[in-house]
Parts: sequence; C-alpha cells; structure tokens
Amino acid sequence: MVTINWRKRLLVLVSLAAIVALSLLGRIPQDPAYHRFADARAFAGISNFCNVVSNLPFIAVGVYGLWRTSRLDCTQMIGAYRVLCAAVILVGFGSAWYHHAPSDATLLWDRLPMTVAFMALLALLLEERVLGRHQPGLLWLLVATGASSAGYWALTESLGQGDLRPYILVQFLPMILIPLIIGLFPQGHSSNRLLIAALGLYVLAKLLETFDTRVLELTTLVSGHSLKHVAAAAAVLCIIRAIPTRG
Repeated sequence: MVTINWRKRLLVLVSLAAIVALSLLGRIPQDPAYHRFADARAFAGISNFCNVVSNLPFIAVGVYGLWRTSRLDCTQMIGAYRVLCAAVILVGFGSAWYHHAPSDATLLWDRLPMTVAFMALLALLLEERVLGRHQPGLLWLLVATGASSAGYWALTESLGQGDLRPYILVQFLPMILIPLIIGLFPQGHSSNRLLIAALGLYVLAKLLETFDTRVLELTTLVSGHSLKHVAAAAAVLCIIRAIPTRG
C-alpha cells in the first residue's frame, strides 16, 4: 500500500492548481509575430544561419548523454534518461529545421521533441526523488501527455482556433515542480547543485528569448534567440551531469 504524505499531496495540489488556472484563462492563441526573429541573416546558403546552427549544442549534449548511459549509477533512471537524451537530439534537428524555414508546420517538429524532453525529465525526478523506485508506465504516460499537447496545438492552429494552454502547462509545470521536488525531497542520487544551475540557465534562456532584438542591438553579432539555444543546451548539460555515473 502506497502512503501519500503531505509532500506528495503538495505536488499534486500544485499540479491541479496549474491545470485549473490555465483552464479558467480561456484559449491562448499564438502570437501572429511568433515566426519573426531579430536575426534573419543568411550565410553559406543557410537562411537564418545563427538561429539554425546554434541548435548544434543540443545535438552534441544529447549524444554525450547517451554515451554516458552504460555508466549510470542509478539503473532505475535509465529509461527516462535515455528518452530525455534522445529527445534533446531531436530538439536540435527539429529546431534547426524550423528556424531554416519558420512556419507552423515546421514549428510542430520543434515543439514535439521539447515536450517529450520536459516529460522525461519530470518522470526521471519523480521516480528518483518522490516515488523512490521505477514506476512502470509513468514515463510513457507523461511522454504521451507531452506529445499530445503539441499535437493539440497543431490541430487547433490548423482549425484557426490555436490554443497553447496544454503546451504551456507541459513546458512550465515541470519548471515549478522541479524546485519543489528538490526542496521537498532533497536526498537523491542526482546533484541538487547542478539541477538548480539547470533551472537558472533555463530562466536565462527564456530571458534571452524575450529580449531577442535587444540582445542583437547590444552585441551587433548575435541575437537573444541564438543565445537562448546555447543557454538551454547548457541547462540540459547540467541535468545530464547531475545524474551520477560509476567511476
């Protein structure tokens, strides 16, 4: 029999509150100017060159993560860890394709692997910190939920009634739950310090994305969105390094 203590109840209540709050907000459409980025310069025949090639760190970090798999110290995390690393590689390819030819159609293949990565990370931490064991089916339930959020957005967008609410929930709820999990369940195999660093880098990435044009004006070389990719990849690297290996 599973005992649900107050810490687990708090995580459930926060999740339910986020779901209810977003439901009450009503449909959230995508910004019509979403596909307009500050840096549209082409180079070597590649449109939006910097926004495309700045996705290479995702691929490199994901490959590095998979290379570490055989040496992981905690075997219960291997399934979610592999899915996370594979999804990050696909983020690199999907985002590069999207930025080469920005459209709603290509954006789906950027967002889809991102939702898988977010849910794999959440499953990993839930199994390690909260449940304390591998929970069959949890990873795939969360991954299916994440992928469905991207599919729902694409479907509603194609019908002229675009709604980002499920996608927003999948992207940002883990960012709320992860610091709570670290604080409420501080004992674990993974490094609290590196997980907190990953959260900080992700916040930095979102700020760089928000100030895309301003960063390009200040640097004259690189835009906020390109640097966002680098900061987000660094956040993933911190997460991967947070999972200890043998030797």
